[in-house]
This record gives sequence, C-alpha cells and structure tokens, in this order.
Amino acid sequence: MSAFTVLAPRSIIKSVNNSKHALRLPASVSAGSFLVLLLLMVLTSPIKNIAYAVLFFGTLLVFLLSSLALLIRFQIGSLSRLNRYRIIILSVAILIMIMFRSAQSLNWVDGFVLVIATVGLLFYVGRR
Repeated sequence: MSAFTVLAPRSIIKSVNNSKHALRLPASVSAGSFLVLLLLMVLTSPIKNIAYAVLFFGTLLVFLLSSLALLIRFQIGSLSRLNRYRIIILSVAILIMIMFRSAQSLNWVDGFVLVIATVGLLFYVGRR
C-alpha cells in the first residue's frame, strides 16, 4: 500500500484516473493532427495539387475541434451537449475565416458578417 492510497480515499483516486482517461483522447488527437499539419506545411505545396489544401483544412478542423474540447475539459472537467455545439460553431467559424483569409478574399464586411452569424448561432444554441 503506497502513501498516496493511505492519504486519499479510493473514490478520489478513481475520479482522478477517470479524468485522466477522458483527457487522453482529445490530447492525442490534438497532438496527432498538429503533427500532420506541420508535415503538410513542410512537405507539400497546395499550388501544385489542390488536394493538399483540402487535406490541410480538414486536418485543421480536426485540430480545432479536439483542441477546443481539450480546453473545455481542462476548465470545466466535462463536456456538455451545449459546449459541444459551441465548439463546433466556433471551429467552423474559425476555419471559414482562415479559408477566406488564405484566399485573400476576406474584407471587413465579410468578416463582420461572419462574426455576426457566429454570435447569432452561439446565442441560438444557448437559448434552445
């Protein structure tokens, strides 16, 4: 019997082990998608093949979803259905903004409309 099990009850030890398990999947997906993003940036050119750009933005969406889920789990401890919807809305809005920005077609009006639509969706999801 270790000193830690004597000082802490078994229920606390089980909850700590369960919370670590809940963080492993988003952390590993975030790290893996970040490495894929780095490899795509270093080894490929989207000018030569547009499929690399599609793969990049798909991987970026996975990275944003898992990173935001990990951030929420660190702060709150669990992920509710409302927080999942908010993560999806924010990730898609950030992805669209980055896509427009990379195509050099994001002016202040488009950005303002995107922000208003995102805030409206977040408000709607919060009130449902």
